[in-house]
Amino acid sequence: MIFRQAFPLIAGVALLCFPALGLGAQAPTNLSLDQVLAIAVERNPSLAQAEQQVRAAEARVTQAVAGYLPQISNKSLYNRNWYESEAYAAASGGSGNEFNTYQNTLSVSQYLYDFGATSGQVEQSRHNLSSTRQQRFTNLAQLVQSVSKAYYDVLRKEELVGVNQDSLRVQDAHLEQAQALFESGLKPKIDVTKGEADRAKSRLNLIKAQYNLRTAKVTLEQQLGGPPVEGDYELAPLTQSPRRPPNPEQLLDQARKARPELADAEAQILAAEASIVAAQGNYFPSLSLGASYNWQNIEFPLLESWQAGATLNWSLFSGFKTQGQVNEARANRLRTKSLLRERELQVAKDVSSAYLSVNQALESIDTAREGLRQAQENMDLAEGRYRTGAGNAIEYSDAELSLTQARSDLVQAVYDYWQARVDLDFAIGIGHQSLAKP
Repeated sequence: MIFRQAFPLIAGVALLCFPALGLGAQAPTNLSLDQVLAIAVERNPSLAQAEQQVRAAEARVTQAVAGYLPQISNKSLYNRNWYESEAYAAASGGSGNEFNTYQNTLSVSQYLYDFGATSGQVEQSRHNLSSTRQQRFTNLAQLVQSVSKAYYDVLRKEELVGVNQDSLRVQDAHLEQAQALFESGLKPKIDVTKGEADRAKSRLNLIKAQYNLRTAKVTLEQQLGGPPVEGDYELAPLTQSPRRPPNPEQLLDQARKARPELADAEAQILAAEASIVAAQGNYFPSLSLGASYNWQNIEFPLLESWQAGATLNWSLFSGFKTQGQVNEARANRLRTKSLLRERELQVAKDVSSAYLSVNQALESIDTAREGLRQAQENMDLAEGRYRTGAGNAIEYSDAELSLTQARSDLVQAVYDYWQARVDLDFAIGIGHQSLAKP
């Protein structure tokens, strides 16, 4: 009676203390593509590097804008002076060969105008910041592309494992049937040995498929910066059906508006034009205001003084340095314009190639489905003929091999489509906007 009353408590303690028995095992975590992408954005080191490059570009804008603001500095000075002649030292204010000098200067200066040298630098830094942000979006789009394709590759390998598991089960059943028919005298021994060889081959194919699956998961986890969760996990299966994309002209127009590589090149062009303005400003003078307040003496208390005025600074000849800077800036502008044209051509190629790949995959899916239907019909006929004694082991083996190949071809075609869709989304500049930080 006491044991019966205490049994629920004992059982509860056992569940807590002995999870290794399997009683407290948890089901694998199921992850959707969106969840996997969110993990990649959070952990992937290349994206973190791009984020810090943006921060550095923002800091360079702050540095450039500082040229517009007042510059305040303070300088404190102490010197121990010695002169060989006491008369010279006395003329300098000392009372012997050696004396001290104390000085403190507070200075303020304010930029007024420099013919675009400062404003050009500010605009250049701002456009460079815009370019760096677009590069971050490009890195994000590339990450989404690679992670999505790796995600679909894992699903592909999982389904191929299932295909090979089914093939092995069919071979096991066929071997049992061949053994029974042989023992009853209806089939020769060669059917048994043929069944054993086919089963061994199916088992080998299953082992290869399982290792390919593990390799695909390793590739995905490398993109994610490590395993996505602690413990086992599963990827959510596909829920959408393949669909045909819009016409390529519409896709190309969307790509020209959305691809960050093009916006990056355009920002680089504006930055190069601003650098030309900044370099040309060095041909002309710069005007600024300045003031300082001084405390200085050879002993305390220090004597006070101040000065204020305007400074016009003009470098009349710098050894053609300014000309070289202007020519460099102009060359950079031409280079960035060529870069924009090059990227426009690359975008057009990306869209066209991805569009063709998607349509090829769609046609392959239709063909693979028809092939699977025919292979299944052939398998049913071969199985029926073998069961009734009209067929032989070779006919059955060929039919099973064709069915397995047809199932594999359909799996390959379906996931070729989804990976091609990923490439098309990347080509037209979508698929990563929801993950981008403002």
